[in-house]
Amino acid sequence: MNFALFAFFSFAAGSIPFGYWIAFRFARMDIRKFGSKNIGATNVGRLVGWKFGFPVLVLDVAKGILPVYLSGIYASEGGIPFQLICGVLAVLGHMFSPFLGFKGGKGVATTLGVFLVLAPIACLGAALVFLVIVKYFKFVSLGSIFASLTLPFVYAFSSVLLLHEEVSYWILGTMVFVSMGIILTHRENILRILNRSELFAVKNEDEGRSGDSERNRR
Repeated sequence: MNFALFAFFSFAAGSIPFGYWIAFRFARMDIRKFGSKNIGATNVGRLVGWKFGFPVLVLDVAKGILPVYLSGIYASEGGIPFQLICGVLAVLGHMFSPFLGFKGGKGVATTLGVFLVLAPIACLGAALVFLVIVKYFKFVSLGSIFASLTLPFVYAFSSVLLLHEEVSYWILGTMVFVSMGIILTHRENILRILNRSELFAVKNEDEGRSGDSERNRR
């Protein structure tokens, strides 16, 4: 398959705003106006319910898996560098979706999908960091930030110490690049954490009332 066509497919797949569409379809809610105002699984789960939030999570992860996995099969001559390009394009599509005026989500779940294909052990380590942070501090955003920061380190150490493989500097460099992008998308969350106004992992009563009011108006 033509490289340009595959690159377009990767961005297009990443740009599909599943969280926005599912929340609007089943709750008649513009998820961008409530809670954290993010289109990701956490905000959907918090405001609409996890029977909708979990499918959003799976679909957002799949947006990262499919372009990387398929490019490894049908554009294998491009090697890992081209797989990484497709992965980055999928993440950028999620962050800057043309369906939403080139705005979008934070890119965490889609990034997870990308590196589940290329570095699954590192993803498991970063996921463990995420769970520990969320369990202790109750902030999904903080867990995402720490998981993003630790992903490159977990990859490097797991490659050398557990898998006894050479570190791919293509993968490591892309992890650093994407992690910095994720942290930038969380800059408002960081400010809210510092001034103690960040939303917890579970919705509070005010958020629930806001969501119910919006659905009732529609």
